[in-house]
Amino acid sequence: MKKLRDITGTYLWEYAEDDDEGKAFVILTGLGGSADGFGNKYSRIAEYVQSDYGFPVFIAPTPEDVWEKKEKFFDEVVARFIQNKTCVYLMGVSAGATIALWYAAKYPQIKRILCVNPVLNINLHLTSSGIRGFCGEKMAVVFGEKDPSVKWAEQLPALPHLQTYIIPDADHVFSGKLNEFIDLPKKYLFA
Repeated sequence: MKKLRDITGTYLWEYAEDDDEGKAFVILTGLGGSADGFGNKYSRIAEYVQSDYGFPVFIAPTPEDVWEKKEKFFDEVVARFIQNKTCVYLMGVSAGATIALWYAAKYPQIKRILCVNPVLNINLHLTSSGIRGFCGEKMAVVFGEKDPSVKWAEQLPALPHLQTYIIPDADHVFSGKLNEFIDLPKKYLFA
């Protein structure tokens, strides 16, 4: 397993060396999250995505002040991990999921998106607009049944590329369901 290392001096990390095939798996963590994540969840996801699917994995911890500089944060992620790729699978968690829903539509190289417990009470209009503009293959939005945003899930637009899933007994951080969280990309992004 390769060690996570700082790329920019701020908050962008890569798990594996870049490849020449033009593909990438990018994770936007929850607000203030670390590159490893609780229980090494992001490292564990990175390990199997790289070994099972051959995608280099890049992890961008979402900074505490992301709501003030949301576009700058996503632009930095794009500049480092997305713009020179042809096939990107993007996973966002909580605030990272919200940012992914808002801005991913601008980049056609993002083919699939998995958003886990996005924060929907901030700007549902921008979220809906991002979902409607997405032209990739697949978008999965996963909520824990006990997540505060699940009550807005039915407000997301009904579109062929969007699938919404609700995980029974899961809360915002998947307490007691770490392995189920780690398997989300297998179930909803790579399947």
